[in-house]
Amino acid sequence: MDFALTAEQEMLRKEVRHFLETECPKPVVRKLEASEVGYSEEMWRKMAQLGWLGLVLPEAYGGLGGSLLDLAVLLEEMGRATAPSPIFSTIVMGVLPILEAGTDEQKKRLLTGVANGEILLTMAIAEPGTDYQPQHISTHATHHKDGSFTVSGIKLFVHNAHTAGYLLVVAQTRAQSAGGDGISILVVDRKSPGISLTPLITIAADRQYEVALDKVPCGAGDILGGLNKGWPVVESTLRKAAALQCVEMVGVAQKALELTASYAATRIQFARPIGSFQAVQHRMADMLTDVESARWLSYQAVWRLDRGLPAVREVSIAKAWTSDACQRVVSGAHHIHGGIGFDLDYDLHYHFRWSKAMELNLGSAPIHKTLGESAIIEDLLTA
Repeated sequence: MDFALTAEQEMLRKEVRHFLETECPKPVVRKLEASEVGYSEEMWRKMAQLGWLGLVLPEAYGGLGGSLLDLAVLLEEMGRATAPSPIFSTIVMGVLPILEAGTDEQKKRLLTGVANGEILLTMAIAEPGTDYQPQHISTHATHHKDGSFTVSGIKLFVHNAHTAGYLLVVAQTRAQSAGGDGISILVVDRKSPGISLTPLITIAADRQYEVALDKVPCGAGDILGGLNKGWPVVESTLRKAAALQCVEMVGVAQKALELTASYAATRIQFARPIGSFQAVQHRMADMLTDVESARWLSYQAVWRLDRGLPAVREVSIAKAWTSDACQRVVSGAHHIHGGIGFDLDYDLHYHFRWSKAMELNLGSAPIHKTLGESAIIEDLLTA
């Protein structure tokens, strides 16, 4: 496998990096984190004009027809810049399941609006006390004789629910089994009556919400992937999301390493740069090893998903390793920086907060280690 970027992907990487360094330096990030919306609507429109919001969309819906690997290049740069944006919730958690399971009408209605920056999406799946297992989903949708539904339940950690035009709500539509039979995905207009949002305070200062649904109306044509057949789509989306978030974590860790290398080269102690001391060099070598190994594992997982190959094991290995590796890199950065690394006027804290939030999102390292072990054992038994 050759994970070198193509010429087009290298151009995309340079374009995204230049754009974010120009449009979203850390003083802008600080303002966006403190703003009511949490991201720049002007920057979002510029991303749409550059074609990034339609990167993985077919040309028929205003997209560029790109791949998951193209999207990974974009997300790594977003992580490197710690740029507040609804791009992950809209593209990864919203667009990818619609591309996989949406009807032609749903794709035309929703994806064209995403590509031009007019529609934002997000998925509502997590609930109080659940672990992303279908048998624990209690949100339910009542099916009426005219084919419509009313949806009731509580969803947690719904990213950017306040700005999303539509929520992809995962709910029971009949008594389901552990295998996911009876789970459906409903495309719910966020402005529908019966929806209330409660903001959740997070370490990353991103916008996550508790979404309460009380008999929210939903049309018969708003089922994504077929009635009672939504769980395979949810599993596929979570797998892609975990792999792509690993790539985003690689960007977070990469920039933390760059900040540390620059600081170690210029911080003078005992009449010499601290980067000349062997202990500091060893620590930075460990950090580089973690970044490069996380990058390889993450892109391998995305590469397999992009080609439709089995990737349960690869995704879990990547998420388990990258979650821990990113923590080690940021911890090493703090150790080498010393006191200034904890100053909120210094940039390193953004990478610490993002790495901590991503470590827990979409399954922690212990959860994915268990999943990876199960996949490895199954492979060995069937070999």
